[in-house]
Amino acid sequence: MSDKAARTHSHISNRAKASENVERKVAFKSVLDNPYRIEWPSVPINLQNAVLAHIVSLLEGVVEYQRNRCPVGRKRKRTVLHNDNSKRHAKGQVEGVGSVLTGSEESATLEDTLASVGLHTGESGSAELSEHSSGPTPPLVLGHIVYGINAVTKRLEIQSRNARRPLVFSSDESITMKGLPLKYLFVCRADVDPPLLVDHLPHLVAACNSGGTRNLLKIVPLPKGAELALAQKLGIRRVTTLGVDMCFPDSSLTALLEPVATLTAPWLVHSEPTQLLLPAHIKQVRTSAPKDMRTIKAVRAREKAAAKQRRQSKRQEARQK
Repeated sequence: MSDKAARTHSHISNRAKASENVERKVAFKSVLDNPYRIEWPSVPINLQNAVLAHIVSLLEGVVEYQRNRCPVGRKRKRTVLHNDNSKRHAKGQVEGVGSVLTGSEESATLEDTLASVGLHTGESGSAELSEHSSGPTPPLVLGHIVYGINAVTKRLEIQSRNARRPLVFSSDESITMKGLPLKYLFVCRADVDPPLLVDHLPHLVAACNSGGTRNLLKIVPLPKGAELALAQKLGIRRVTTLGVDMCFPDSSLTALLEPVATLTAPWLVHSEPTQLLLPAHIKQVRTSAPKDMRTIKAVRAREKAAAKQRRQSKRQEARQK
């Protein structure tokens, strides 16, 4: 996506003729816009760069944690799979011998075999699992962020629903299961193509802030190239959105984002319906028009007259028949 904020449509009009070779000029047309549209906050480019640099510094060590966690997880899965296969194989051997042995001998043989399997594989496997179960220690920031358009959208929907209908949790465990409310949302808007993928985020943020909650959420667009920078720090392919919850301890980030405006929906703030009309929102649509409009009108008038003449001739032929 380019740096311009206007949306561009490149499709051809249904009324345009493919064989029409007419010189055209740029024209702007005023049309009514949706009054319930939430605009993105205006953030200076220098502030966007400073915020991106601060986020990149906070994500130090995450990619190393992701790389070290993958081998430990694969080794843990191999150990568990090996133990399951060994026990299944030993049980199959005992069942094959059980047709010759008596019931007491069969149960004794099964217990001895499983005990030997547990002695040679299960105990060593559990020791190996306990050795690698802890794995590397995750960075602090990793427990307070959520990234990805789908994950962030789901979290915002839950947060806006809870803002309109507050829920009281009985324990900290319930709050952890639901997810802490987000405080900051960073969007790589300049890197998203098409931009329609993230156009719903300002509306969700405004809905979260208009529910009477004290925990306000700010959405911050990041400069071009932020998607690649964040993806490299997180060790994943692409990062479009990054949310930070309210419990992340970082006073410098709070001071840095102080000038960013908070989005709200005025029609959701008032509890009682008002009879006031919303002001009209006018937007300019960039289109094209023929340079020589007089010639185009004359050609259109001749075409309409010829079409009318053809219709009259068809009617006369139908009457004669």
